[in-house]
Amino acid sequence: MAGCLKHTNFFDDSCEDCKQEYKEMKGAGEQVVAEKKYKEFTEDRAKKLYEEILLQYLKTGLDEEQAAKKARSILRKQCAIRGIEPWPWV
Repeated sequence: MAGCLKHTNFFDDSCEDCKQEYKEMKGAGEQVVAEKKYKEFTEDRAKKLYEEILLQYLKTGLDEEQAAKKARSILRKQCAIRGIEPWPWV
């Protein structure tokens, strides 16, 4: 199964590669629902996302403590969207 290389955290309904990956994952005969289907959110993926978000906030001029707080907040929201418990470091 080939996956979409651009959208690694969620399936984008407007992306043909995402649509195909979702169809293959769920079975070709199933109807794709219009809501976003979130991909697996592993701790490794969360750490990479945290690093990217932290760097983006630091580039905007926030100090490290504020940037880390905002990045962890976003990760907690991502966990809540997926119905999983955040990791202790979040």
